[in-house]
Amino acid sequence: MNYRTFSQGAMAVALAGGLALAPGFAQDRPTPAVKPSLQAAPDQAGIPHCLESLTLSRPQQDQIKEIVREYDADVAVVWKKFSDSYMETICTEASLLAAIEDNLTEPQRKQVRDQRRKTAQHQKALAGTDEKPNQATAKPASAVEEEIAIVGVSLTAEQELAADKLQEKCLNRLRSLNRDIQGLHTRLVSLEADKLVEIENVLTKEQLLQLRAVRQNTPIALPVSAARTTPVTPK
Repeated sequence: MNYRTFSQGAMAVALAGGLALAPGFAQDRPTPAVKPSLQAAPDQAGIPHCLESLTLSRPQQDQIKEIVREYDADVAVVWKKFSDSYMETICTEASLLAAIEDNLTEPQRKQVRDQRRKTAQHQKALAGTDEKPNQATAKPASAVEEEIAIVGVSLTAEQELAADKLQEKCLNRLRSLNRDIQGLHTRLVSLEADKLVEIENVLTKEQLLQLRAVRQNTPIALPVSAARTTPVTPK
């Protein structure tokens, strides 16, 4: 009987689906199941952390807070669409894996699930440290690709055919979701970048030079919550 491995045969489920997101994007974005509120209350809009070292006048602070409020309202709308699409992708991939496993034997299912638990425990352990996964072995862009790449379960020709049929049922939807996620990600980045441009227009020439110097030294932004709670001394 003809056997193929899970990693060789069912790999097409993920690869042909076009699910590969940018590595950093796939690993660093927040878990969609927990949707942070990106829209602050009207009286809670904060000054971005990158302006912390600047001496802003009270009118400048008020203008910047208004800019933040307006852009964060748009970001909240786009974020919800992004989060919903990403969560649907996760649920679709999980359902696809479950459907593929339905056609495995009990020993095959046990091998797959044991490996999944080991991977989950390893990722959980890494989450509590500063250690980063080895880039050569970092998890693939999708859960489907990760599972079928790591386990290496041998599939019969019948199991391979069943996996291919399941793939075809999900393929178009997963491709569409991936396009949506990429587009919404680009939109979110654009909104944040445009917000910074609007804020720069409020600054004096000297303040703008200070801000650029700060960005060159510390280009990494703080989390949203931290950025909103940074006090700024009024002039």
